[in-house]
Amino acid sequence: MERYFDYSKGKIDKSNKKRIIFINRMSYLMQEFDSTSKEVNELIDWLFCLSEGVTYCDSTFEISRRDYNLKPIKYVDKNKVIKHVWNNDMHLYSYAMLLHEYNYWSNEDVLTDIIKELYFRLDKIIHPSDDSDRDYKDINYYVEVEYVDEEQ
Repeated sequence: MERYFDYSKGKIDKSNKKRIIFINRMSYLMQEFDSTSKEVNELIDWLFCLSEGVTYCDSTFEISRRDYNLKPIKYVDKNKVIKHVWNNDMHLYSYAMLLHEYNYWSNEDVLTDIIKELYFRLDKIIHPSDDSDRDYKDINYYVEVEYVDEEQ
């Protein structure tokens, strides 16, 4: 398995035990959702291992790349873009946003570095970009529900 990051030499500020426990519990929950991004999945594993105090080792369980059936980015007009996002990435983004807001000004250590990287990678997955430097005017999230046919 290809490794994208190496935080093995990173130092953790252990002065706030509650912070480390919070990060550990959040990363444990995040491991229940696999992302469409292998890098995001690895960052979550790093966050869990370092906050747990265990050595990181490559996962022997390789998640096969599934067909997520995501629709391509739709350009409504020059100022509006719609992107289809997988459910797990939305869940992970909400956890990462919570971690980022909680941890952003707290400490400067390897856990903060991982949280920042994780947050910005998920932000890029969730929010479509037209590769311009324009600011977002508004962001809307939609829920699309598909029911199972009653005859099945």
